[in-house]
Amino acid sequence: MPLDAPAMLAVLAGHLPGLTAEDPAKPWVIPAGQITAAALALRDDPRLAMTSLMNLTAVDRPDAGHIEVVYHIGSMAHHHRAALRVLTPRGQARVPSVTAVWPAADWFEREVFDLFGVVFEGHPDLRRILCPADWEGHPLLKDYVKTKPDVPIKKVADA
Repeated sequence: MPLDAPAMLAVLAGHLPGLTAEDPAKPWVIPAGQITAAALALRDDPRLAMTSLMNLTAVDRPDAGHIEVVYHIGSMAHHHRAALRVLTPRGQARVPSVTAVWPAADWFEREVFDLFGVVFEGHPDLRRILCPADWEGHPLLKDYVKTKPDVPIKKVADA
């Protein structure tokens, strides 16, 4: 039977003392230094069994001075879902990698690195995935300034 958000948060708080949330139904903020422990608890506690990382993305919040790394996770066994947020400072964004916990994080973390500049410490192959290797900057940062012209798209002749 699926747990509701407050019950899931209570189970996780048993593994991470001091963890609280203003509204358990909204994404829970996890300190960057605890994301690995949180991920392991979410995956390995049989009451949670969050074995599926469905999405990992980021949101640039320049007015707040940070980037939010957002994790959407789920349990196939219990049919419940949760969202986590890790806040990391702009300009020095660093978060531990969760690829050892959820292998699906591999390409998601590479995409966030490429587009937002978040460094995932311990990632097995952190390099650009969408932009060319020599690309300067991170295109989804709100203060990104394009320094290269657009690449023209070649049209395929009608067959």
